[in-house]
Amino acid sequence: MRTITLLLALGVVAGEVRAQARASSPPALIRRAVEAIGGEAALRGLRNKAIEFHSASFGLGQEETPGSPPRATLSYGGSTTDYAGGRMLVQQEVRVVTGQINRQRQIIRAGMGLTDNNGNLSLAQPAAVAAALRGMSLQPERLLLAALENPGGLSPLRPGSFRGETLDGVRLALPQDTLNLWFDRPTGRLTVSEVLTDDGVLGDRRTLTWYTRWQDAGGLMLPRQFDTEVNGRLLSNNVVTSITLNQPLDESAFVIPDSLVARAPTAGPAGPPPVTVNLVELAPGVWRAEGGSHHSLVVDQGRTLLVVEAPQSAARSKAVLD
Repeated sequence: MRTITLLLALGVVAGEVRAQARASSPPALIRRAVEAIGGEAALRGLRNKAIEFHSASFGLGQEETPGSPPRATLSYGGSTTDYAGGRMLVQQEVRVVTGQINRQRQIIRAGMGLTDNNGNLSLAQPAAVAAALRGMSLQPERLLLAALENPGGLSPLRPGSFRGETLDGVRLALPQDTLNLWFDRPTGRLTVSEVLTDDGVLGDRRTLTWYTRWQDAGGLMLPRQFDTEVNGRLLSNNVVTSITLNQPLDESAFVIPDSLVARAPTAGPAGPPPVTVNLVELAPGVWRAEGGSHHSLVVDQGRTLLVVEAPQSAARSKAVLD
């Protein structure tokens, strides 16, 4: 009898383990997360999203000394993301660390972008447009939809510990991005997205985006707070103060003047643009290598050259040395 009882107990435990494995399989975790925010029909029915927000962005790597705390650039405004039309509108006021206030408007659509900075209009470069459109695809609701539509790109992860909580994970491989998605066990909701990349300055760059304060936005639950960390340091804090879904859009808000459209740069070959560096002599034997947003200093010491600062990327460092 003892043997039979033990075998029955082992059978029950084994059945529970198999059931738990099925419940935590990648497709099951995705389906549960989708149901937790309103269901597949509501997710697929999302055509556009308008939000109001305020945010603080910290310039990591821009501190006065390595031990100085980062300073925040504060912003508030609103954005409209038109998923159906593949376009986005952002209007905001940005207070930079000097105290200057910049009023900005940005229109992004496939193949073109417009930036309005304090009334000065300019066209965005194709790389900036591509980055903005990619950012649209990385919104939590779009990640879940992409996971539904790409079951072959899902693979399991071992449970991970985040802020003292154990989360279940799924790796999502998409044509442009590979991410780890982590889900809250009690609610099933998406809690963290994790991206591992190679950074020219930091080396391994581990970016975590936290999705918290989920609230109903009219048939679909969406997060009201996004926090992004890079290698354990806070990069940005974004708080959404209002959300509306699937509202009629003002087409005039997405118009780019014809005079700018005529001068729009055409998309070049795949890959980053070439880096251009110009040497400007500051004093005998002292040069500044200009190009991009950051510069380098070159000092001729006779038998050797001393290069001070190698910012941004390996590609720029190579251009400086060349």
